[in-house]
Amino acid sequence: MEDLDGFFSSCIGRYDESLVLFDRKILAEPGNLGAFLGKAATLDRIGRFADALAVIEKIHAIDPLNTDAWYLEGFILYHRGDLRQALPCLKETLKLDPRHLEAWSAKGNCHYHLGEQDEAMESYEAAIQIDPEYPKPWYNKGVVLSDTRRYEEALVCYEEVLRINPGVATVWTNKGYCLAMTGRYEDAVDAFTNALDINPFDITAWNDKAAALRRLGRDEEAELCTRKVIEISKNRGPSLVL
Repeated sequence: MEDLDGFFSSCIGRYDESLVLFDRKILAEPGNLGAFLGKAATLDRIGRFADALAVIEKIHAIDPLNTDAWYLEGFILYHRGDLRQALPCLKETLKLDPRHLEAWSAKGNCHYHLGEQDEAMESYEAAIQIDPEYPKPWYNKGVVLSDTRRYEEALVCYEEVLRINPGVATVWTNKGYCLAMTGRYEDAVDAFTNALDINPFDITAWNDKAAALRRLGRDEEAELCTRKVIEISKNRGPSLVL
């Protein structure tokens, strides 16, 4: 049961306890891949990437064809910023399981951050073809389209995400941005308002809502939004250098 307890502890943020439980399980059952995977995932969560990768190597030694291990290795390398190294791991995952949605999405993200937008789109499209009800690739596709100023196409993607899950503030913010960039400022304000109903601390939504309101000549309302940006910014600590 230690592996299940370890996963539970990790999920609620009790990482030290989680690692003890996984180690105890591994000591009792050296071939328990679930415990190894749980330990690697927990180490990844707390930024101990080298230690997490060392655990993955142990899994590869036990089972070189373990799909979860290849995916997790790629995901850890992605988190560490080693995008070129992450891609072969994710490709190996997809070789073993061509329908691995998270691997397609992570592969797309690696390409996106490398500036390889066509390859990113291909990965997101592959995930959408496998499961059109999976929102992550729709969202990521929308981001790429928005970045390349294909706002109408991006809006279609964001609408799909909101159809599947309307409760994500960032999607409403991104939708509002695309609406504003196509001159639909009233609709943009509504989208930003929806985002802020979900997350009142979304600085981007407050800032972009202020800009849209100014375009509509609603300067007093815009000023209130700007004040909220200042208020929220004052309560934030310094940004982390990663």
